[in-house]
Amino acid sequence: MEFKICKDIGECGKLWDLFSPSKRLFDVWDFRLCFYDSKDNSPYFIVGYEGKSHFGLIPLQFTKSRNQYNYFGGWFPERNSFFLKGKSKLAEFLEQCPESTLIEGIDPAEGRYYNFLEDERTYYLDLSRYDHSFEKYFSSFDKKKQKNLNRELKNLPKYSIFHNRVKDFERLVELNIKQYEEDSKLNNETIKNGIYKMVNLANKKGILDMTSLEINSKTEAVDIGIVYGQWYHAIIGGANSQKIPGIGKLMTILDIKNAIAKKARFVDFAATSGHWKEMWNPDMEMLLKFVK
Repeated sequence: MEFKICKDIGECGKLWDLFSPSKRLFDVWDFRLCFYDSKDNSPYFIVGYEGKSHFGLIPLQFTKSRNQYNYFGGWFPERNSFFLKGKSKLAEFLEQCPESTLIEGIDPAEGRYYNFLEDERTYYLDLSRYDHSFEKYFSSFDKKKQKNLNRELKNLPKYSIFHNRVKDFERLVELNIKQYEEDSKLNNETIKNGIYKMVNLANKKGILDMTSLEINSKTEAVDIGIVYGQWYHAIIGGANSQKIPGIGKLMTILDIKNAIAKKARFVDFAATSGHWKEMWNPDMEMLLKFVK
């Protein structure tokens, strides 16, 4: 096996498209590229050859602000995988990673081919378990939880729902930072800008499912959903939960109902912030990471 390093972003895109299965949203180059910041990131694709034929690649970037090599697109996209014709060669590819490499959010399926470290839990709903019925899903909660949720929803003030108002992105940022403070992902300018690019790209492709909720003519909650294949990705949201208790729960319910309406099998709630996600009876998997 011969290895070469590709640092040209155009060539890296062609290599990605050559190998990526494009099964999930972040397998698609255009969506992954949203999170590439040319001021802070430099491509570092490890490409393996057998003779003159491409065998596979590990798509890395050097992140100057962290002085570290990471999976291309940074830590926000999840279920990162390694694009090889044969996974028996994965260890040989990983040996080529430079010192100070941290690959986070690795798809759990890759753990069959290498002894990775555990990263964080990721949360999702398999709607096929409930025959794609919200009523059947809701009835899986114990009676007390059902009663409490129904009471919170009933006590919400009158609201109006709007779809795909991209202009509400700034309000989402404001609400999310107010809600999560220093833990908000949107404090990171690269991620904030990347999500905004992704919203516009998804809207252009007709797969955006952005929900805004108004109360008294003011936007009090915004969620970004994107539908790709079998997955409804609940990307990120913000809600004025401090002022309006229960509004965040309503948005989660709307996300799940939207996923059912779009005939998605899975609702992806992603990793982190598990304290609120666990109340929704989610399926869970452990993401993996590689450190060198």
